[in-house]
This record gives sequence, C-alpha cells and structure tokens, in this order.
Amino acid sequence: MSVLGEGAGSVKPRAVAAAIPGAVGERTAPRARTTETTQASATHAPPEGTAAWAEWVKDYYRAIETYDWVEVSDHLRGPEAIFHKNRERVVRKLVSRYTRPDAPILDAGCGTGLNLRHLPSGSIGLDINPRNIAIVRSRVPGCSAVLGDIESMPFSDASFGTVVCTEVLEHIPKPAKALDEIERVLQPEGVLIGSVPAHSWIWRLRFLSTTCPRDEPFHNEYTLEQVREMLGQFQIVHIGYSLLHFNVMFVARRPTGT
Repeated sequence: MSVLGEGAGSVKPRAVAAAIPGAVGERTAPRARTTETTQASATHAPPEGTAAWAEWVKDYYRAIETYDWVEVSDHLRGPEAIFHKNRERVVRKLVSRYTRPDAPILDAGCGTGLNLRHLPSGSIGLDINPRNIAIVRSRVPGCSAVLGDIESMPFSDASFGTVVCTEVLEHIPKPAKALDEIERVLQPEGVLIGSVPAHSWIWRLRFLSTTCPRDEPFHNEYTLEQVREMLGQFQIVHIGYSLLHFNVMFVARRPTGT
C-alpha cells in the first residue's frame, strides 16, 4: 500500500495563501518564549493569535527562509554548527536504537536533509519549502522528498513505523494539529523521535550568529514538563536534555488502539 494518500502521487505545491484549518483558538499552556519578529516584518504582521497570523508565520517557512542546516553543520558556518552537529549525532543514535526496521520512516520537516541523509534508503522527507525539497532531491537521491504541510500531510493513515521531527514544532504557534497528524500517519506502536529547543540562556545569543535567520517570525523554547504535556497523546519512551541543554530530545510511541 502506498504511503501517499489519494491523489498524492503527484504532490503539488500548495498555494502560499492556503487556509489553515483549525488555526483559530486560545493558546494552550504558555511557552517559555513568544513571537520574535524584526521591526520590518512585524509591521506587516496580522494580529497575533489569528488564523491570518498563523498563516503569515507559515508563509515565512514556505517562501522566505533560505537557511541550509547541512551547509552550516558540515562547513562550520557559525557557532550554531556545534548545535546542529550534536543534534545530528543524537538523532542518529536514537534512530539506531528505536526505529522499527520493518516499516517506512518519515522525516517530517526535513529541511535541507540534515537528518534525512542518515536514514535508510527509501525513507521520505516532508517539507513545506519548495527550495528545501529541490535541495533534498539532489542531496539525498536515495530518499523521496515530498512538498507538504506537517499540519495536513499527504499520507495515508498508519503509513510509517517511525516519524523523525526535529526542530520543527517550535516554529508552529499551535503544535497540537501537527502532533495529531504525526499520530495519524504513525502505525500503532510506531515511534516519534524528535527535539525542540530547550528553555536556555544560550538562545539569547542567537544574534551573535552570522548565519542564523534574523527575521524568523516565531520560535518557542520548552522545559521538560512542557514537552511532556505537549506529547500527552503519546507514550513517552525517552526524554532528556541534549549537550549543554540546547534541546529537549524525546522518543514517544503511539499507543495501540488510538
């Protein structure tokens, strides 16, 4: 059975102004960090918390962001290369330990392939940015790259044994919908391997980076307890801080019967 849903065999880029179902609503428990905008981009931002604002945030990652995690990591482009390299190392270790070898793997929010390039041949990367998809198709030819939105993924139910999702959820104002989609595409007992930035003073120094985006519209940080709460629908297998408390790394399992 194909992991692509009906009509998804030739996935086409979604319109930049596509609506976000279920984007309106009250915030969940407050996070450690709120919206960060440059003065210029904030001038054109819709009211925060509205569906239009959520779509405005998403548009940045669709059409504006040009950050290449692989280039920064492999060529030590700035101090954050240490962060990327460590995350890459830890994710490889977690994948090796927890991935189900008999089932497909999805890298949800694959970016330019930092983690996807280490996954088994035939794995699938999903990203909202067409530029990233083009780079991944060239950089990781053994894997498939699909243009799509993590909040509405073009895959059938229970398609994957493992979903990798690192440094993605913090860019989504309300990550519950994305987590519902991850749960949907996971097989029963399937595994989610992920990470989010930890609540740490280190992120206050992002301005020192020569490569880190300055106009990123939304970036959250999390404590361990906030991540536990966010993953409430899953069974947490492993959770902890990475080197120097840069990230919260986690492994969670979709319960049988959900």
